[in-house]
Order: sequence, then C-alpha cells, then structure tokens
Amino acid sequence: MITRTSPVWLPPPELLPDARSALRDAEAAERPPGGGTGGRRPGAAEPLPNPREAVYDAHFDVARTSHEPARTLLRALLRTTAEVGVWASAETRAALDTALAVCGQRAPAPAGGTSLLSPVARWRAGHRLFFALTAATVVALRDATARPVGRHPGPAATRDAALLLRASTAAMEATASFAPHAYRSQVRPSMEPPQERDGFSGLWSADHRALVRQLDVWGRAHAESCRGGCHAERALRAALADVHAAHHGICARFVGRGPSLLGGDANALRTLGRLASSRSRLLRPDAPQSPPRRTRA
Repeated sequence: MITRTSPVWLPPPELLPDARSALRDAEAAERPPGGGTGGRRPGAAEPLPNPREAVYDAHFDVARTSHEPARTLLRALLRTTAEVGVWASAETRAALDTALAVCGQRAPAPAGGTSLLSPVARWRAGHRLFFALTAATVVALRDATARPVGRHPGPAATRDAALLLRASTAAMEATASFAPHAYRSQVRPSMEPPQERDGFSGLWSADHRALVRQLDVWGRAHAESCRGGCHAERALRAALADVHAAHHGICARFVGRGPSLLGGDANALRTLGRLASSRSRLLRPDAPQSPPRRTRA
C-alpha cells in the first residue's frame, strides 16, 4: 500500500513569474509573524488540461493552483526542501541552500518524523522538490530573456538558472539514494500497471515541458546576440550537462540497458542520450554538439 501525503501546490507553468524579483518580493510578505513558511490552502485544485500531465502530477501528490504563483512556488520550495532534508547529505543541503538564496529564502529545518524514509516516499518527495526547482529555473530563464530583441540574455539571471539546475542535480541524486533492488521491487511497480493503469513517463512532466521551451527561448536569444561562447552560456551548459549526467547515472544503476517505463526504445540509456543531445542543442543551435557526459552512476 502506498501512503499518500497532503499535496504540494505548484502554479501551472504558464503562470510562473517572468522575473526573479517576483520570488524575492513575495518572500517579504510570505513569512507570518514569528517565522515559519506559511501554509494556507490555496483553494480548489486546478488540474492541468493535458491528461498525461495531470496523471503525472497526481502520482507525485502535486496540485496546481493559479492563486499567487510566486508565493505558491516559494511555499513548495520550502516544504519540499524540508522534506528532502530528512535524509539528504550535507553536500545536497548546501546546494539546496544556494538555490533558496537565489529565491531570497533561508533554508528551513528538515521535516520531522521518519515517514519520508521509505524508498517510495523518498522517490515521491524528491521528485516534488525537483519539480519546484525546475519551475524556479524557468523563472530565472524568463528573467534572463526579458530584454529587447537582439540583447544578450541577462548574465546574472542566467547564472542563477545554472545554480538552480545544479540544485536540481543534487535533488535528483538524493531522490535515488536507495538500493537498486528497492527500485525494482517497490518504486518501479508503483509507476506501472495496475498502479498506473496507462503506464507512466517522465516526459509527462509539465515543469519539464516548460523548462525545455525556456531553454529554447534562451538559446535563440543568445544565438542572435553572442556569436562566440561566453561565461553565461558555459555555466548554463555545464549545469544542464550535470543534470543529464545525474539522470543517466541513476538510470544506469536502476534500469541498466533495459527499456524505459513506456517501452519505446529497448535501451533506456540510449533514449536519455538522445534527449541530452537535443536539450544541449537548444542552448547553441548553430554550434556543433559534443556527446553528453555519461558518468555519475
């Protein structure tokens, strides 16, 4: 039996703020007197219109609301960071502290209790943190490209996006910090029929969809304004490569060269390699691409 938690609320990707200042300004009005993270229920859930994205949200106990998107995202970041802090390493917590600082937040204390220590609970909580960090990365990338056409994407906002991606890498690795046999016997069956009637795929993530779109926007803006490489592009590219390397390493440890959840290519690692190349190409569409890194197993 899978124990469900109260949902983590996130805004629909289309309603995310266009500037990091929205997150930082929301923080000043967010904390109630005496500290804490706030916890008001945003109201009725507003499921995403894409049925597969709605299934993906439901599996990980995510609910969507259009209510105060910046504050909603901040609350999600604080809650999910506290949940993962129960088992995360000091290195992971340091990366998450940096990500929260980008958003004008201080790291919360780890959540109490031991309910998040089972592999399935860890898998779900870690994914919720990953979704919140992905949404924050989208905000930073939108901020970087909120400039007149032909202007270079904002370097400071781009560097913040890279820091958030590095925190996503740490969150991903913390999410998978259990033995392969637990993945095969507990976690993977929770994402397959009959638990998930129609199967499952990480490509159903609405937050991932928004990130891919925003990487494309950033890459096009950069290509129009910066014909050579620059520090901002290198930082963003390296951070994105780390995310893909972590994903590849987790897949290699848990699945090996077997198929992904929905089948498709019989070799899940080959599928990840193709996805990594296409995502990297978004950042520099006019440049030759290097093969993605495939370590971090």
